[in-house]
Amino acid sequence: MHIKPLTMITNYYILLKIEASADLNTIKKAFRKEITIYHPENNKTPEAKIKFDLLVEAFEVLSKEEKRASYDLLLTSKITNKPVLIEKKEAYQNWQKEAKTKSKTYRESSLTELFLLDIFAEAGFEAFFLGSEKLIEGVGDTLGDVIGGIFDGL
Repeated sequence: MHIKPLTMITNYYILLKIEASADLNTIKKAFRKEITIYHPENNKTPEAKIKFDLLVEAFEVLSKEEKRASYDLLLTSKITNKPVLIEKKEAYQNWQKEAKTKSKTYRESSLTELFLLDIFAEAGFEAFFLGSEKLIEGVGDTLGDVIGGIFDGL
């Protein structure tokens, strides 16, 4: 078991402007709001590309329970200056690589495509199998959340 200090870790909570105790809906709303600002359709600066990549990375980690729990341990280790297991550090680096790939796909997609994908994913594929009424209900609920999330705080 190897232990090393963790030198660089991005604070995803600060990046998304949310509390560490934020629930998944809050994370999604913050991500949707920020991604709209930094998507290439709205912002073509080099800084926006970097921020966009970090936002995707943050969402990919914080929206998944297991990754988020490990990330929180890494962040705590960084804050308290405690060493971390190499395996945890390697996991974090792998998340960053995965997010870069996803970010590239997101940048190449329009905001409309991203939000539609988000709406149908959130409505749940199970609703698809339960019938069109449940799917439409789920999409309607999610669409309201997405649109509301974009305009929250503006």
